[in-house]
Amino acid sequence: MRVKYNVDTHLIFQIGDPVDHATAPFLHNAMYDLANVNAICTPVFVPRGHLPEFIQAVKTIGASGFDITMPHKSDIIPLLDECDEASRVFNCVNHVKLVDGKLIGIGLDGVGMGLAIADVTDTLEGKSVLILGAGAVSGPIAADLCSRGCTRVTVANRTVEKAEHVAKTLESVYHIDTASGPLTEEFLEKAAAEADIVVQCTSLGMMGSNQNYESLAFMDKLRPGTVCADVLYPTSAFLQRAEALGMTTVSGLGMLLNQQIAMIDFRFGIKLPQECLKIAEESLVCAVALRDLRDKRIASENHAKERH
Repeated sequence: MRVKYNVDTHLIFQIGDPVDHATAPFLHNAMYDLANVNAICTPVFVPRGHLPEFIQAVKTIGASGFDITMPHKSDIIPLLDECDEASRVFNCVNHVKLVDGKLIGIGLDGVGMGLAIADVTDTLEGKSVLILGAGAVSGPIAADLCSRGCTRVTVANRTVEKAEHVAKTLESVYHIDTASGPLTEEFLEKAAAEADIVVQCTSLGMMGSNQNYESLAFMDKLRPGTVCADVLYPTSAFLQRAEALGMTTVSGLGMLLNQQIAMIDFRFGIKLPQECLKIAEESLVCAVALRDLRDKRIASENHAKERH
């Protein structure tokens, strides 16, 4: 990997608590290489509550910015000088850049999924979206789809009040038609029959998990050609059912990789082609493999210490 390590190098941090399992720095550095920019991303542990001190350090050393994982995605917002509307109203920022002394933040989880869905559709203008779940990524994903032309969003969640909050927020910001309701078969069947796009934003149906939807029979009501997307990857019970029904599918991998293209555009104003996603995917696989090897090494070293 090409890194110049000179005074012109853009220094960018990946911060979190914890941060030792993060694969993002490896992936981001691969993207910088693809974009031919003189930059490096390195992980830094920042305990919750210590963002002000970290920000001061960033400004002091002249770093270009930082990327954020839990638990700082919401805590950073009051400390920003500028933030896009969708990230602010849904309280989620994961990238910050420093420009002329100002901290500018944005949340790109929704953008990543929006790009991935747009890549498999002719147009999003006038489309109707069904969002399953009302967690941290649900609002940003729905917001991005609205910004791309979708005109109706239905949010279904086990806690209906959370679904109502996401729906009302979208309605007030984007002036679209919204609806909300429970994750019940009756409500989902009606919503599925009217949807052009369904985005699964819960952990239900994740491979290796015992938690799943009580029934996915509501998917039989989907119209031919419906796009079915899931924040989970590599697959899920929802995606497997969608594939069996012949629907167009998008996994969480598409969201993650497209987010990298959006990140490069945000940081450096460089628009990478979609062909870069294949290389980004290879880099992600390498990052996960290196993390797994590190975990095994640490476990082996700890075991050796216990024996002695």
